[in-house]
Amino acid sequence: MNDYDTTSPVMVTGATGYVAGWVVKRLLDTGFTAHATVRDPSNAEKLKYLDALAEQSAGTIQYFKSDLMETGSYAEAMKGCSVVFHTASPFVIRVSDPQKDLVDPAQLGTRNVLEEANRTPTVRRVVVTSSCAAIYGDNADLRKTKQGKFTEDDWNTSSSLDHQPYS
Repeated sequence: MNDYDTTSPVMVTGATGYVAGWVVKRLLDTGFTAHATVRDPSNAEKLKYLDALAEQSAGTIQYFKSDLMETGSYAEAMKGCSVVFHTASPFVIRVSDPQKDLVDPAQLGTRNVLEEANRTPTVRRVVVTSSCAAIYGDNADLRKTKQGKFTEDDWNTSSSLDHQPYS
C-alpha cells in the first residue's frame, strides 16, 4: 500500500461484509479515506463496526448507497478513487432461485463495478476478491487435487445451481 498516495480515496464494495471489513481496517489504519459502499448508509447498526474502526485509525470513512444490480450505482462512490476493491457479492446458503439470488447479482454486480471503473479516469487498479468456494464445493473437488492441496489450477467442478449453488 505504500505505492499509493493516501490523499486519494479507495472504494470498497460491500463494506459491511467480512472480507471487506478487513480491507477497510487496513486502509483506515494506513491513513486512507475509504469510500464504503453499502445497501443502506442510514442503518447505523450495520455500520457501527466500521465506525469504530474509523474512530481508532488515521483514516476516514465515507458511506455510499450502492446496489449490485443497478447500473451506475457505484459512480458517486468511485469518483476520485485510485483503487477499487470489489468484495460485494450475495452470501446466502438457502435461496429459492439460485440463478436470480446468487449468480445474476454476482455477475452483474462485478460487471457494473468494472464498467464504472473503466469510466472513472482516476481508477488505476481494481482488485476483485472471491470465495474459496470458487475452487471447491465438496470433497469430490478435494480428491482431484494434487497431493491434497488446492492451487491456482483448481476450480470447483462439483457445484451447480442444484447442488451447493453458492459455491
